Amino acid sequence: MRALFLLLFLTYLVIMNVDALAQASTTQVPGLEPGVSRDLAQWRAKHYSNVSYQFSIEISAGADYIQGKQVCNFTLDNPSSPVVLDWRPRALSKVWNLKVNNNKVDTINFVDEHIVIEQFLRKGKNQISFEFLSPISSSGSAVTRYKDLEDGSEYIYTLFVPSDASTAFPCFDQPDLKADFQLEITVPRDWKVITNTKELSSSSNANGSRKLSFAKSEKISTYLFAFATGPFVELKEESDPTKLFVRRSKAERASQEAPEVLRLNREAIKFFSSYFAYPFPFSKYDLVLIPEFAYRGMEHAGATFLRESSILFPSTPSNSDIAERAQLIFHETAHQWFGDLVTMKWFDDLWLKEGFANFMAAKATEAILPDHNAWNIFHTAKSDAYKTDVTKGTTPIWQELTNLSAAKSAYGNIVYKKAPAILRQAEFFFGTKIFQSSVQLFVKENAYANAEWYDLVSAIERRSGQKLGLWADAWVKRRSMPDLHTSYKTKQGVITDFLISQENTLGEGGIWPMRTRLILFYQNQSPKIVNLLLSRKQKRLTQLIGKPAPKFVFANYEDFGYGRFFLDEKSRQSVLTEIPNIKDLLLRALLWEALWDDVRQAELAPIQYIELGLKNLPSEDDEI
Repeated sequence: MRALFLLLFLTYLVIMNVDALAQASTTQVPGLEPGVSRDLAQWRAKHYSNVSYQFSIEISAGADYIQGKQVCNFTLDNPSSPVVLDWRPRALSKVWNLKVNNNKVDTINFVDEHIVIEQFLRKGKNQISFEFLSPISSSGSAVTRYKDLEDGSEYIYTLFVPSDASTAFPCFDQPDLKADFQLEITVPRDWKVITNTKELSSSSNANGSRKLSFAKSEKISTYLFAFATGPFVELKEESDPTKLFVRRSKAERASQEAPEVLRLNREAIKFFSSYFAYPFPFSKYDLVLIPEFAYRGMEHAGATFLRESSILFPSTPSNSDIAERAQLIFHETAHQWFGDLVTMKWFDDLWLKEGFANFMAAKATEAILPDHNAWNIFHTAKSDAYKTDVTKGTTPIWQELTNLSAAKSAYGNIVYKKAPAILRQAEFFFGTKIFQSSVQLFVKENAYANAEWYDLVSAIERRSGQKLGLWADAWVKRRSMPDLHTSYKTKQGVITDFLISQENTLGEGGIWPMRTRLILFYQNQSPKIVNLLLSRKQKRLTQLIGKPAPKFVFANYEDFGYGRFFLDEKSRQSVLTEIPNIKDLLLRALLWEALWDDVRQAELAPIQYIELGLKNLPSEDDEI
């Protein structure tokens, strides 16, 4: 009896000790909170690797949910470390039949929007499998249904950016745990399926459904995995591997636009393959037009989704409409390299992928559509960034993000419109060849992996032989921008002194190292162009002393700089009379903006600006 009691007591201690160890191991996981914290993401990236996902999904017409089976394989460096999957259930969401290395887990441990697994793990290769249900909604869901009012067809599509894959299925929903994805999906027989990879096989079932299997993807982040299904119509051109998919009721309309859309996409792939010195990085590339899509475009690897109304013009397009559509196509195509092939480690570097996509879209426009004034279009976006950067609510382009639940708040003018302007400044600062060579090195070194903005800085430093710390910190980590002022003295028609100075727009101090281009405009002779390096609060341009006095000067010719470039009094009065005679479209736009800045600074009466605008508007031929 005493031996039996002792045995039971020892068993109790063992059980209690196991429970204590389990509790201790869970508490050792940092950042276990709702959403995906940076601490959790860094911890997982340290302990988990070689991730892959296999899905078998069923979608029925009119169903409120998708049903699926999922297998996740990964390598674990320490079996005492728990495995934490992200899972943010919604109405109808369900996970069951969880197995770890073929062992059934009786009770699924849900903790703060995560599934925590501590049983049956081992060092090295592991496998987790389960079944799941995920809701399909008409809006606000990672899996969305669109019901076509024209013919009653329905279309289902996913949108997981920035971290909504975990609302559809449990996963490691962070950008730096890249994985290969493989999809098997069953849908109604007349539906097509578009995903990241090519179709391998298709078979019809007796119940009127069809099962399709797709190839394994390259290593991509969870937010880049996607599929769309429905009675799409496929449009393509001979010898062009890219297909354009559109809902059935818009097939005729889309057929009119498809040749140009596919041409622009084809030219963009050729341009970026050359610029990055890296061939198209995925096994195929399709374009899918999604009606009422939440964004104008989303760059899923191998399958970009585009808002239908941004591609199929609802009315006769203007030149601006045509250019805007082209830039959207170029932007999303550029992402296949900058964003998909090389992906940020964390969403505080969102600016890097979005900034590069917009900057490269402008460069592609310049090369592919030379008649569309690419840098005028670029400047209109840059002006929106200025409007944000002059306010007390502005932010640096790099914003620390502690949890991906706040990632959507990082989107805006600073990320999308200031960041590309800073990249253009970087290209001008270091030189076109060095900048391109640095980008090529960055892409090559980080292909199918993740990188931070310091990795790009490192590539530029190695190619240029310069240290970039001060330049990078000023432009990436400091908010707002500089105000730049020129002032000069003349005597007997020649310049006797010339100063250019900068100060923080918000009065918060700091200098922005910048290269810019100064133009001295003359009435009856060619302008003089001077390249400037501004690295101090004030600089005296001794090289201009003794030069003929100009009609006006402007310190941001060709728009390489970033900031507000004010006109001095002499230049302002001259511009007021000369602006209709300025033939350079971009310079004319920049001068109009400089005059408006003078109005905002109470250096020019608003009525003068209005009267000048009304007088010149009828003869303005630049639509942008």
